[in-house]
Amino acid sequence: MTHRWRGLARYAFLFFNLGLVVALVARTALSPVPAVAAAAALTAVEVWFWWNLLRGHEPRSAPQALTIITRSAEARRNSIRDETAGLLNRWYLERRLEEEAARCRRYGYSMAVLVIKAGFPHLADLSDDRWQQRTVDAAQRCMRVVRVVDLSAYLAPMEFAICLVHCDREGAESALERLTEELSEYTCLGGIAVFPADGCEPRAMIELARVRSRSNRATLKAS
Repeated sequence: MTHRWRGLARYAFLFFNLGLVVALVARTALSPVPAVAAAAALTAVEVWFWWNLLRGHEPRSAPQALTIITRSAEARRNSIRDETAGLLNRWYLERRLEEEAARCRRYGYSMAVLVIKAGFPHLADLSDDRWQQRTVDAAQRCMRVVRVVDLSAYLAPMEFAICLVHCDREGAESALERLTEELSEYTCLGGIAVFPADGCEPRAMIELARVRSRSNRATLKAS
């Protein structure tokens, strides 16, 4: 029932019950003053009862519903993204890796996970606020280099994982080179894992690329 018809039904109930009250009082032997008082009391009770009954079944107003939807969307967005760097959280990337691996198996694609660790000669001397600024700066610059369809996640301060969908090892190496060029003022260590070529489970690709990034010292040094 629409809001318009619900409003009409409310007033129909009110007038119908008012008529019943008047008819009942008219058939009694009460004098005019008590009869009017009784009619007024019964009418007030009827009005209160039906008004509250019908009001309880009205739908939420549009602003209230919009607020609930907005809050739900914000909560979901905050649960899958790191609020500091603006990248995906690791648990969500691992979930997406499973989905992308299933797509690779079905259509014969490959995908790569790239982990990059950005260092800086004097990072240890920075305040917490400066650390956060550096992390956000590096994260956003990484996102500018990769494609929109790629998935970027936050692992630790100044350490990020990127899933390059429909990408082989050669493409991942090229992406790593572009990333280290973009972050040329940092000391960048990068590692790559490729599915299915490396023969590991999708969720293990992050750690495999992470281990390779730590052992790979032949990358760009800070300028």
